[in-house]
Amino acid sequence: MSKKLMPDRGDSTSARRAAARGVLGLSKLLPLLFVACLAHAESSGGAKPSCTPAESAKFVCGIVNSEDLVRLPKTHWVISSGKPGPDVPVGHLFLINIDNKAAEPFFPLAHNRYRLDQKLFGGCPGKPDEDKFDAEGINARPIGNGRFTLYVINHAGRESTEIFEIDTRDEKPTITWIGCVLTPPMPQSDHPSLGNAVAPLPNDAFAISINPAAALKHTMDADTAATVKPAIDPNFVEKMFNGEIMGFVMLWTPGTGWQVVPGSGMAGSNGIEASADGKWLYVDALLEPGIYRLSLGRSPVDRVVIKTTFHPDNIRWGDDGFLYVTGPGLTGPELMKAAMACARSTSTQVCPVPFTVLKVDPRTLQSEELFNEPGGPLFALATGVAKIGHELWLSSVRTTRLAVYPLK
Repeated sequence: MSKKLMPDRGDSTSARRAAARGVLGLSKLLPLLFVACLAHAESSGGAKPSCTPAESAKFVCGIVNSEDLVRLPKTHWVISSGKPGPDVPVGHLFLINIDNKAAEPFFPLAHNRYRLDQKLFGGCPGKPDEDKFDAEGINARPIGNGRFTLYVINHAGRESTEIFEIDTRDEKPTITWIGCVLTPPMPQSDHPSLGNAVAPLPNDAFAISINPAAALKHTMDADTAATVKPAIDPNFVEKMFNGEIMGFVMLWTPGTGWQVVPGSGMAGSNGIEASADGKWLYVDALLEPGIYRLSLGRSPVDRVVIKTTFHPDNIRWGDDGFLYVTGPGLTGPELMKAAMACARSTSTQVCPVPFTVLKVDPRTLQSEELFNEPGGPLFALATGVAKIGHELWLSSVRTTRLAVYPLK
């Protein structure tokens, strides 16, 4: 259907243990009640979950709490993020083979590679704490000869974008940490922020979406959360829904640092992608809900929004030149009711939260709804999406698997 336009991750033993317990995760930018209920949900018992295909989807199992995923272009490898949760003190990045759908932890491992790029990331205070890693949004940039730069939003130990180099020239890829950039405060204030998603830009620049940390401190590790003052306003969530409390997009450039992207204020700044030439950003506004197209380097800013009938979480370029978006297939009060039901439930299964997948033409901004799934005991609450050949791969912040749906 068309939408109306409106201007305006630890060794493998640890990973298997985590998967067997069916841990639950959090999504940074779901509303506060939703995040809180997921944080307090029970983890499941000791049996290893089945990876038998469902009627409509196949699964890639052994991946814990994957908020986002990205394919390394022109390879048979996918990287997914992984967040901590009950009984899972450390998150991971996971490496998935597209051909056989085998998954394994990629970072951090028992032994990791580090090589700080002083020229680009000289301001980075040092390598990340391997005992505190929480991977949220991720993205990748090809840098030639089978190598990629991977950008990872991290919430544990420090609020940062962690940068890695991945080399796919050997039979199995290798990953090396090369630097970090600390997350900036909210624009025009000293209030701390949380990054959510990241998009590479030309000349080693990148953009991230941010939101007020006070709204999401209970999703952070205890040491970091202790440094953030709680939101004083009891109507904070409602005001976020109403667009009175904004998230933004921040642009980092080597030698310059952080700058706010003009015109990027939106309710629940979330998934983000950029055009190859760096002239356009596509940003999900989770709480409005909608998807923004923003110009870069143009004055006045060209800002257009596609209103959506679901809460768009992450957005990803497909290998066909289209953009793919997914998120909870609920809006407003319905989302809150689902959150409260989740909080009361003692089920060991995932929360059966519906999800939607949208295909967007970046030129015309016309969109087509591809999936509107009710969610079930094996997979629900899709938060990340990647088009791979004739399949859509979906991740979820609260599960032990990816779901693979055939494209019709």
